[in-house]
Amino acid sequence: MSQSNSLYDTLVFRHAKWVLLFFILIAGALSPYAKEFRLDASSDSLVLENDASLKYFREVVSKYAGDELLLVTYTPTGDLFAQETLDDLSALREKLLKLDQVKSIISILDAPLTQSPPVTLAELATNPQTLRDARTNIELAKKEFTDSALYSDLLVSDDLSTTAIVMSLAGDAEVSALLDKRNALREKRAEGGLSKAEALELEAITKEHQVKADAAQARQAAMIAEVRGIMQEHEANAKLFLGGLPMIVADSVAYINADVLTFGLAALAVIVLILTIAFRQFGWIVMPLINCAATGFIIVCLLGLLNWPISVVSSNFLSLLLIITLSLNIHLIVRYRELAKLHPDHDQTALLSSTVRSKFIPCLYTALTTIVAFASLIVSGIRPVIDFGWIMCLGIVVAFITTFTLFPALAVWMRPRAVKHNRDALSKVILNGAQAMHQRGVVVSLFFTLVTVAAIYGIANLTVENRFIDYFKPDTEIYQGMVEIDEQLGGTTPMDIILDAPPEFLAAKSAVESAPEEQEEDEFDEDDFFDEFEDEPGDNIVISSYWFNKQGLDKLKAIQRSLDAIPATGKVMSLATSMSVFEGLRDQGPMDNIDLSFMLTVLSDDNKKTLIDPYLSEDGNQTHINIRVFETFRGLDRDQLISDIRTMLIEEHGLQDEQINISGMVVLYNNMLNSLFNSQIMTLGTVFVVIFLMFIVLFRSVKLALISIIPNVFSAAVVLGIMGIFSIPLDLMTITIAAISVGIAVDNSIHFVHRYRDEMGERAENRAAINSATLNVGQAMFYTTLVITAGFLIMVFSNFVPTMYFGVLTGIAMVTALIANLVMLPMLVGAIKPIADA
Repeated sequence: MSQSNSLYDTLVFRHAKWVLLFFILIAGALSPYAKEFRLDASSDSLVLENDASLKYFREVVSKYAGDELLLVTYTPTGDLFAQETLDDLSALREKLLKLDQVKSIISILDAPLTQSPPVTLAELATNPQTLRDARTNIELAKKEFTDSALYSDLLVSDDLSTTAIVMSLAGDAEVSALLDKRNALREKRAEGGLSKAEALELEAITKEHQVKADAAQARQAAMIAEVRGIMQEHEANAKLFLGGLPMIVADSVAYINADVLTFGLAALAVIVLILTIAFRQFGWIVMPLINCAATGFIIVCLLGLLNWPISVVSSNFLSLLLIITLSLNIHLIVRYRELAKLHPDHDQTALLSSTVRSKFIPCLYTALTTIVAFASLIVSGIRPVIDFGWIMCLGIVVAFITTFTLFPALAVWMRPRAVKHNRDALSKVILNGAQAMHQRGVVVSLFFTLVTVAAIYGIANLTVENRFIDYFKPDTEIYQGMVEIDEQLGGTTPMDIILDAPPEFLAAKSAVESAPEEQEEDEFDEDDFFDEFEDEPGDNIVISSYWFNKQGLDKLKAIQRSLDAIPATGKVMSLATSMSVFEGLRDQGPMDNIDLSFMLTVLSDDNKKTLIDPYLSEDGNQTHINIRVFETFRGLDRDQLISDIRTMLIEEHGLQDEQINISGMVVLYNNMLNSLFNSQIMTLGTVFVVIFLMFIVLFRSVKLALISIIPNVFSAAVVLGIMGIFSIPLDLMTITIAAISVGIAVDNSIHFVHRYRDEMGERAENRAAINSATLNVGQAMFYTTLVITAGFLIMVFSNFVPTMYFGVLTGIAMVTALIANLVMLPMLVGAIKPIADA
C-alpha cells in the first residue's frame, strides 16, 4: 500500500506538469470525435426495443401506412369559401408544393367532390370534380365537407372555420433500406444471436444508418424552416399552425439543444457565483470548473468515438456529471482546507497527499454505489434509457479518474492558499441547526415519520405519463398546434387497429382452395359468404374475402360507430369510411356485392391507392382502421383506452381476441412507459440490496450498513412521493429521478459514515464523533447541495416540460439527501451507537 502511495505521490504531485500535459494530449487526441457527438430524437427513442408490438408494427401495420405527413392548419380571418380566401389558400398550396421534399398535397382544393352536385361512379372515375371547378356548387360543397365521413375533421372543421393542407413528404429510400436491414439483424440477434460477420455487418449498417438518418433529419428540419417562412407570408390573411411528427421531432431537438446551451451557461454562472461565496479563492473556483470541463469534454469525445448518440432521455447527462464531479471535488477541497487549518506547518504536497489518502476510499465507494444506481437503468429494455445508464456509468469512471489525477495536479500547479476560517457564516448556521435537531429526537422523529407516510401515499398514487402534449408549455408552437388540430381537425396521435378474418374462416377457405376442383363448394358454410356468388370466379375478392363484401362492411360500419363514440378518439378512418363516399353517389344507395364488384372494375388505380389500399390487404382478409387520439383529452389513459377498445371489439362485435391487433405510436409509447415503470420501480429494491452489501464491505459492520441505507430509501421515497402527491407523471426523463436521488444520497451517507468511523478511531466517543463528522463532512455536503440545486433550478424556464421537472426534482433530491444525511443519519447513529457495539 505504501509503495502504491509513493508511486501515486511521485506521478501526481512531483510530476504534476506531466499529468497536465497528459490530459492536454488526451483531449487533443479525442477532440476530432467531438463533432461526432449527436442527439437522436427519432421515434426509436420512444419505443421498447424488443417489443412484440413494435415488431408487428414494422412487419404488418407499416405496409398500410403512407408517407410521413406534415400539415398546416389555416383559419382565415373571413369566410373560408370566399374567393379571396381560396386564392390565398391556393397560393400557399402552390408554394408548399414547390418544396423539394413535398411529394404531394391534399387540401379542400384537391379533394374529389361527389355531392356538389352528385356524380355517378363513372363520372368520379373518369372526370372527378374539385372545389374550384366551374360545375361545383359552393353551398353543396360546404355541406359535403361537413357531412362527409371522409373529409369532416380531416380537411375541414365542423364549423368550416379551419382547413388543413396535408403534405406527404418524400421518404429517403436509402435510409429506409438501411433501417430495414438494421432491424432484421437486430431481430435475429434477439432471437438467437449473430455470426461474427453478421455482427460486424450490423455495426456497419447501424453507423451508416445513423449518418444517413442524421443528414435526412437535417434536410427535413431545413424544409420545415422553409415551410414556416412560407406560412409567415400568409399570416395577414389567416392564423396558421404547423403540425405533424416531423415538426415535433425537429422542434424537440431544437428545444433540447437550446436548453443544453442556455441552461448550461446559466448554471455555470450560478455555480461560479456560489463557489466564490463559499470558498472566496480563485484556485478553489477555477480548479473544479477545469476538472468538470475536462470530464465533460472527454466523455463527449468518447461518445462520438463509440458512435453513441444521446437522446431526449440522456440529454441532461452532462448536468448529472457536473453533480458527481463537483461533489467529488468539493469533498477534496473541504478536506484540504480542514487539514490546512489543523496542520499549518505542513507543506502543500503533504496536505494534498493526506487529503487524497483520506478521501480515496469513500470517494471510490461513492462512485461505485452511484454506478450501481445508474446501472438499474440498463435493465429497462428501452434503448435510450439503457444508453443513459451506460453513459452515466462511463462518465462516473471518467469523473473519478480526473478527480484523483487532474485535480491534485492542478492544485500543485495553482497552489491555492490555506484559510484561517474553514466555514462561512451560511454553512455554519445550517450545520449548527442540524446539530440542534439531533437533540430534539421526539419532534424530529415525528417529522420524519409524517413525511414518510406522505411519501408512501404519494408513491401509491404514482402515474405513468399519458399525454405527449404535456411535454411542452402552452405558449410553444407544438402545444398550440396540437390543441388546434385536436379541437378543429379530429385528433393528433395515431392508433392503428388491424382486424384479421376469424381463424376458422381462413382454415375453411384454405381447405376449399386445396381441395380437388370437383369438390362441392357447399362443404364450407361461413355465414353464407359465397352463396350469392357460388358460380363466379374464385379470384373475385368480393366472393373470397372476409371483409370486402356487404356483410364485412356492415360489421366495419358498426365497429366504426363504436370507436367514434369513445371520448378520447377523434377521426376514425377505415374501409367503411371510403365506401361511404361511393354510397352517396348519384343513383347509388347502399352497396351490395354486385355494386362492390363493379366498383373495383371501374375505379382507377390512383383512387384505389387512396381509398382502398390503406385499409385492406390484397386478399381482403385483413383490414386496417386508423384512429387519431385526442392528446388534449384530460382523461386520457392510453393503457385503459387500449383495453377498452379490445373489450368492446370482443363483447359488442363478436370478434375473437386473436383477430385483434392494436398498434401504432399510442400503443408502442404506452408499452414503453409501462415497461419503464415496472423495470425501474421493481429494480430499486435490487439496487438497495446491492448498495447494502457494498456498505457492509466498506464499513465492516452490518448494523452500520443498515443504518446508512435508511436515508437513501427515505430520499428516493420522498422524491417519488412528491411526484405522486402533485400528479407529476413518470415519463422518459422523470423516471430516472429515482436512480439519481439514490446516487446523491448514497454519496452523502458514505462520506458521513466514513468520517464518523475515522473520528471514532481517534476519539472513541460517539457524540463527539458525530458532531465532528457533521461539521466537517457536512460542510462539503452543504456546498454540493447549494451549488447543484441552484444550477438545476434554472431549468424551470425550459420550454421542454420534462427538462423543467427534471431540474426541480433533482433540486428536491439534493435537498432531501442533505436533510436525511445531516439530521436523520446522525440521529440513527447516535441512538444505535454501531461502533461501540462492533
